[in-house]
Amino acid sequence: MIGLLKRALEVLVVMLAMMSPAIGLAQEPANVTPPAPPTGGLLGRKSPPQPQLKQTLDYFIGTWSVTWSGRESPFSPGPRTGTLSFTRLGDSNFLSMRGEGKSDAGAYKESGTLGWHEGQKIMVLQEQLAGGVEVLSIGDWTSPISIRFESAPVAVRGNPATGIKPVAGTAILRRTYGIVSPQSFTITEEMSTDGKTFTRIGNAVVGKKSVGK
Repeated sequence: MIGLLKRALEVLVVMLAMMSPAIGLAQEPANVTPPAPPTGGLLGRKSPPQPQLKQTLDYFIGTWSVTWSGRESPFSPGPRTGTLSFTRLGDSNFLSMRGEGKSDAGAYKESGTLGWHEGQKIMVLQEQLAGGVEVLSIGDWTSPISIRFESAPVAVRGNPATGIKPVAGTAILRRTYGIVSPQSFTITEEMSTDGKTFTRIGNAVVGKKSVGK
C-alpha cells in the first residue's frame, strides 16, 4: 500500500506541474512568504499575530480529539466525537492514520495513510471513512495557514448500518484544514455530486491530546 501511495504521490507531483489549475488547488509558489498582517486594528490596537507554522508532516504526529458537527452524507454518519491518531511509518514521509469514536449511529472506526512531498508542499491522503467509503485525496499546503484537499470522484452506495442513503453516480469531497496553532486545527467539509456545485456538510474542531513519534 505504501508503495502504491508513494508512486501516486510522485505521479501527482508531475501531473500538477504540467496541468493548469483545474482542480481547485492553490497554485502559489512554495517560496512566497504570505504578506504580514496589518499592525493596526480597531481603536488602534495591534492585530494578533497570524499562525506561521512550518509545513511539516511532524505537525500531525500524535493523538488528537475530534468534535465533528454536520449532517449525514455519503462520507459521514453525522455528528460525532472521537480521536484521531497519526504514527510515522518507519523513516518515510508517510503516516498511518487511525480514528475511532461515537456518532448518533453508534461506534465508528476510520483508517488511512497520509503522504507528504516536501518540495512541492503536496499531500496524498488515502482513507477508509466511517461510512465505509474509500477516498483518495490530494492536498495543497503551500499556504502555512491552511491545507486544501480534494478527492477523486467516489462511487457511493450508502450504508444501512449507519443510515447513510445512496447517491446516484459519484461524489467529490473537499476539505479545508485551518491551521490554528501547534495544538489545534479545524476542518471544513464540502461535497459535490456534479463536480461543480459544492455544499457544506460539516465542520470539525481538532485538538492535540498527546505527542507521538
